[in-house]
Amino acid sequence: MFGTPQIQGYWRKLESKNNNPKFVSKVSVVKFEDLKKACIKKNEFYLKSFIKKIYNGEAFIIRNASKKNLKEVVLKLAKNYDKKQRPSFRKMLDGTPNFHRIYDKEITKKYSLYAIKHSYFFYNWNIKSKLEKKLKDGVYRHWRYIKFLAGNGLYRYEKNIPSDGQIDRLQIVNYPKGGGELRDHVDPRKNQRIVSGLIMSKIGEDFKSGGFYFRDKNNKKMNIESKLEIGDSVIFYGSIVHGVDKVDKNLKLNWKSYDSRWFIGMFVNDSNHVKNRITAKDLTGSIKIKKSMNK
Repeated sequence: MFGTPQIQGYWRKLESKNNNPKFVSKVSVVKFEDLKKACIKKNEFYLKSFIKKIYNGEAFIIRNASKKNLKEVVLKLAKNYDKKQRPSFRKMLDGTPNFHRIYDKEITKKYSLYAIKHSYFFYNWNIKSKLEKKLKDGVYRHWRYIKFLAGNGLYRYEKNIPSDGQIDRLQIVNYPKGGGELRDHVDPRKNQRIVSGLIMSKIGEDFKSGGFYFRDKNNKKMNIESKLEIGDSVIFYGSIVHGVDKVDKNLKLNWKSYDSRWFIGMFVNDSNHVKNRITAKDLTGSIKIKKSMNK
């Protein structure tokens, strides 16, 4: 039986003997149902092979990780929040409400990671409406198995509140046409190891250019957006450099349009109750990348 303790031990063994992957080595496609089946059956051979590939720098597109109609939920929630709330900011403390925030060129300067985006933040203790429950159910049908694969078990952190230290946070992200972007960065591995996000738009239909990329071994961008379908997820080890190229950069930036690139990020965050919180690290610029990735 290859359960959570064994998976955690296998990860630690790999991480103790090898350097964290710096760049993506390969991008492969697997069916969500196949991964789910292996997790449920605790298939040791399959899971060890999958974990080793991830730690060696391979990224995976998980086909049909969510139902395609989850996009309708995403758009309805975004429109509801835009209508009922002004953009704001809330620290991750006990009782924090759901909120949304626009990261424009001025706001993003306050953060360690440069991004032009409109984000909508959801916490499990606030999930009450039918739409919010549909969002949670649509995300967790996939995310629980990624957590299991990362050695956390299916339900760890799911019921936590900020004073517990680590919390689950769902983030709907709109990268607007006219320059929505997320620059080179890596994500913290302290709480989750594997980065995972759900694709809610299709290039060529919702937007024409830009989108998700990795850095390869030559430090060149590998844009994989054309390989992605609505409902897919992309998973990889958090130390691999990645980002979002400017979406339809030749157009005028339009914050009010919902016809853009949409994404759902799922993160286990250190709350603001944690001293010396670990957050994503901006690695903009190839020289900076090479220095930082040697840690």
